[in-house]
Amino acid sequence: MKEFNFKNLGESIHSIRVKLGISQKDLASGICSQSQISKIETGEISPYIHTLVKISERLGINTSHFINQISKEHYEFVSQSKNHVREHIKKKDYKEVRRLINKLEKHPSFQNIEELQFIHWHRGVCIYYLEHDSSRAIDVLKEALDMKDSIQATEQDIQIINSIGIIHGEKEEWEEAKNSFLRAQEIYSRALYSMDFTILIRIYYNLSKIYYKLNNNHEALNVANKGINLALEKESSYLMGELLYQKGFIYAERGDVSQGIVYLQKAGTIFALYEKESYIQMVQDKLALFRQ
Repeated sequence: MKEFNFKNLGESIHSIRVKLGISQKDLASGICSQSQISKIETGEISPYIHTLVKISERLGINTSHFINQISKEHYEFVSQSKNHVREHIKKKDYKEVRRLINKLEKHPSFQNIEELQFIHWHRGVCIYYLEHDSSRAIDVLKEALDMKDSIQATEQDIQIINSIGIIHGEKEEWEEAKNSFLRAQEIYSRALYSMDFTILIRIYYNLSKIYYKLNNNHEALNVANKGINLALEKESSYLMGELLYQKGFIYAERGDVSQGIVYLQKAGTIFALYEKESYIQMVQDKLALFRQ
């Protein structure tokens, strides 16, 4: 591990400590000596893991934040760059995504397996949406899955499998899409460490849509409910509007119109809160249809 990574770690600890207005002595109390804190902050020494955990707890910072700074040369740059790419994915600005990943591919901070896999993953997405070549896009995404050092699947692996399922779904290849989402769900459930729960919520949402396309409304509702319950458990609004919308129109289309309208109205309230105009219109169209 490169020494300057420990220097970055020390600078981060120093910056947070100063912002919190506590002295090295206060930070060190009950953990280590003040001189050790001083040497850690200057990058002269690296802390033992149990020391780093205790420092993290005292500063109120997740230990993984500091671990990432140790293990990556330019952690903040990598993190911000990935977020930038994902923001443009949400906007469906795939031309900008392609420009960004072509630029990042040449950057020294994107030369390890995880970052190269990230580039390959988004290249596959761009091939599908810009070149409309689903077969080649899926091949590139599968190549991305093979780019790994870890024994077990990572969160990024699951997200790539989810992207494969989305492409199959948009091509109306329902069984292939279902199998992709079920595979993603199984990998998530077998993980030996805690993963980002929003990944599972997205899997539930995508799987619910596929079950609906396969005329399996019972399972579509079951999976949508799993997504809603998980979001409620985590006190999150992530995809809540979309899941409620999904639940609402399935109820309505299978004959329980009054129940369907209730969930559609709930979805509309959430979409209005977040000013999602296209989704608000979508709800209004469904309500108009089912109220006839």
